[in-house]
Formats: sequence, C-alpha cells, structure tokens
Amino acid sequence: MFLRLLPLFLLLGLVCVPGLPAESAASSAEDPWLVTLSSLLTERYHATGTLVLGWNRPRPASAPADADLELVDAPAELAPQLLIGVLATDAAGVRTRHTLVLRAELWRDGAALRIPSAVGSPLLLSDLEVRRYDALRERDALVLDEASELDFARAVPVGRLLTRRDVLRRPLVRRGQPIDVVASDGALTVSLRAIALHDAARGDPVRVRNPDSRREFTALVTGVSVAAIRF
Repeated sequence: MFLRLLPLFLLLGLVCVPGLPAESAASSAEDPWLVTLSSLLTERYHATGTLVLGWNRPRPASAPADADLELVDAPAELAPQLLIGVLATDAAGVRTRHTLVLRAELWRDGAALRIPSAVGSPLLLSDLEVRRYDALRERDALVLDEASELDFARAVPVGRLLTRRDVLRRPLVRRGQPIDVVASDGALTVSLRAIALHDAARGDPVRVRNPDSRREFTALVTGVSVAAIRF
C-alpha cells in the first residue's frame, strides 16, 4: 500500500528520498563490466532493488572493457563482498576466464518515523518517510509492503530505519471476543457467533468455540471480528 501511495507522497513533498552515496552510484555507472555484472547478478538472484557494484580488487588488466561477459560462478546468495567467476569474450572472439572480487550494495526503500512511536500504537502511513537502505547490511529492515495493520512492539525514535522487530501484526480478533464466523460450501452460506480463544491477525487461523454447543473449531480471520470456514 505504501509503495502505491509513494508517488503521491513525493508529489506533495511529504517524504524525502536521500540519493545514493555519490561514490557508490558512480561505481556501477562508469564501468561497463560493473554495469553488465549488476544486470547479470540481479537476474541470477532475482534481486529486488538497485544493485550497485564496486571493485574490491581491480579488474584484471588483461580483461578488455568492451568484452561480452558470461557469469559462470557465483555464491549461493548476495553478500556485501562477492567472489565470482566470469567468462569474457573480446571482439576477436578470444575467451578468457577471470575471478573477480566485488563489493555489493542492494538499495531499497525502507521507512523511518517522523514522530516517536509508543508501544501498542498503530503504524500509520502519514507518520512515515522514505529512507534508502542497503538490504545486504540492514537485513532486518521492514519491507514497506508489510506496513499495514501493524502495531508497534516497542518505542522507536524519530529517523531510525524501521525493522521487523519494531512491529507486530495487529490482531483483528481478540481472545474472549465474540466474532462472526461465516461457513460456506459452494452457494450455501451460514453465519454464526463464536468466541475467539486467542488473538489472531488477518489471514491467521483462529480457534473458536460455539457458545451454545461448546464445540471448538478453527476458522480463518478475514477482517475485524470476522472469520471464515470453507468446505
């Protein structure tokens, strides 16, 4: 949701988006090998965000700048430092293999608070500003698509990047609360009242009890004080 509203927030000046560090942004943009390798590695790892590469060890002098590159060896996952193998083909068709040592940054949009949070308070989009972060170093950052129906699990200061540890999914069903349970089988739908036996968020299973028969069963939370059963 936040990502869908981001263009509007930017238009109204409600968020600020710091640019990439100049040195990092230039590292991939000015070297044809890094441009190509960034594309190859983004595809290999299905990386979400902007992958910026730099040389941790200089490119081999024997490697032509305009060579066609093929990725032949890479680690299991992206990391701040990468050891990869490439096959380079020059204009004359000569192929050489090179082992490269790269530094990597994966830049994404995260969220920071404009105002301090309190434990148990809801996370509101209007209280957020966009903060760029390197996902290879800030691995616990809160994914912006998760920023809905969340409450703060602890106090968070202004300006700090939000992490998954800062929030909890908001329970839409509370323990001991009467809720509506809708049971459907094809076109047949039956609704009844039941008592929730524990807290549960949207999409979570919740154990409920029929107050008349005392029978217990499991339903799926679909909204505030609402759950569903499908046969």
